[in-house]
Amino acid sequence: MTKAPSKLSGLTKKRIWKAVIGFLIFICLYLAVCFGLVLSKINDRPTKLTGYQTILVLGSQIDGKNLATSYPAEVTKNRLDAALMLAKHNPQAKIIVSGYKGPNENVTEAAGMAKYLEENGLAHNRIIKEAKARNTAENIANSKVYFHGKTMLVTSDFHLARGLILADKQHLSELTGYAAPTTDHSLGRLTVYYVHETLGIARALILGR
Repeated sequence: MTKAPSKLSGLTKKRIWKAVIGFLIFICLYLAVCFGLVLSKINDRPTKLTGYQTILVLGSQIDGKNLATSYPAEVTKNRLDAALMLAKHNPQAKIIVSGYKGPNENVTEAAGMAKYLEENGLAHNRIIKEAKARNTAENIANSKVYFHGKTMLVTSDFHLARGLILADKQHLSELTGYAAPTTDHSLGRLTVYYVHETLGIARALILGR
């Protein structure tokens, strides 16, 4: 009478362990696919750079105590330098800079990015500041009202896949992506960037944000 419950308990434990192992294998495979998606877009740059009416630059870290002393972090500078190059190829294009103020920032990303663009020769009347977005999905959602004609989305090479996935979730699959090359090649930073983006894509595919 006492052995049957023990045997049943053992079978139950085996089923639980099989379920746990199966779930962990699924998670590993899912994350591997997400990492593959990150890598699939790191060199995405159109061969034809002209013909765009709108260029959207996704926000990133702005350093400095106030707007006057603000400057873009290296990864943000990479995006902005790409936008400046594209702006020269598309003199008719408006440049949208999108981003609110993060917890470690003293000015909005939109304001800081606009300042850098102007300091580097871009006319003030070509810049549109979208300063309410708190994440990538909001960058796109809040900026799309300014889209006019053919639009290019500019962000870091490691971030482009997630940006395009979120754009597609918002029925903006016609956006062209431009992967701004990352100049910080330190192993620690790159590890953080790619792990963050792999997890970000895993969430974006499920939640759309």
